[in-house]
Amino acid sequence: MNTALRSIVTALNTGGSHFGDLVFWALADATIKRSDLESKWKHATLPHQLLPEPPTLEKAFKLAVREAQVGLTDRLIRPVIDDEVQVTFAVVHEQKHDDGTLSYTQQAKVSLELLTGQVGTDDPSHDLVVTIKARFAELRDTHTADDVRRTITRTLQSFSAVLLRENGGVWWVPAPYAQSLRNLQACIEGIGSSRFYLLPVHDSADASRTLGDAASRSLETELAELKVEVASFLAQPPERTSTLVRRLDAFDTLKARAQLYRDVLNVQVVDLDRTLDGLSASVETLLNAKHG
Repeated sequence: MNTALRSIVTALNTGGSHFGDLVFWALADATIKRSDLESKWKHATLPHQLLPEPPTLEKAFKLAVREAQVGLTDRLIRPVIDDEVQVTFAVVHEQKHDDGTLSYTQQAKVSLELLTGQVGTDDPSHDLVVTIKARFAELRDTHTADDVRRTITRTLQSFSAVLLRENGGVWWVPAPYAQSLRNLQACIEGIGSSRFYLLPVHDSADASRTLGDAASRSLETELAELKVEVASFLAQPPERTSTLVRRLDAFDTLKARAQLYRDVLNVQVVDLDRTLDGLSASVETLLNAKHG
């Protein structure tokens, strides 16, 4: 920990009981094999369901193509076929002429057979084909840094975390999740050269006011979004029953978060419970209509 962070931690450690932790991170060399991520996650005793979906052949192939496209000026990689059997891209040379026209020449094509995972091409020696095939071989069982970042965010949300700055990536995690958060820290810091910073916050008037305001805004925003969504359901009921069931789960989750914030920060959101009960009743009515 550098001197600046050590000073901040010292300042935040003053006060009463532990309110929770401020969290931010920096991912570096964070590409990781699926099996390695699963192993680190299990060792940290974190819930398996929070892991990202395993990489798919199609996703890995398309990502390899996108990466190969970066920096090209006079060549394009264009989709040709994308169905349940195969995904095919063509490498095209674009030529600009003095009269202001353009002409295109296809140099190669590269395909992924989705059933077998085999990559085929009409020009195995083409430099972009070679690049795509090599990168696909790396990505087919590998998670990218973006996958890791999304997993961190999903895990923090499961810890009832509050995003303090929309563009700053700074979260507050309430004290009841302190040990789980430190398990997450150990896991992430085991990936490449990544760092995961925790700044403990203790009870003080300023901390209570600042975190209380942030928690209230978070609850109010989520409640408003749920109200809009349920209104759209009432206007046009969704076809899938599972969509409605998930909303009921979301109501329960929001209630639990609100109770946690009340316990830790004495945060109150006006009419939250009554509003959620009303939204739940509306969704249950829709469910009963489907089952009737």
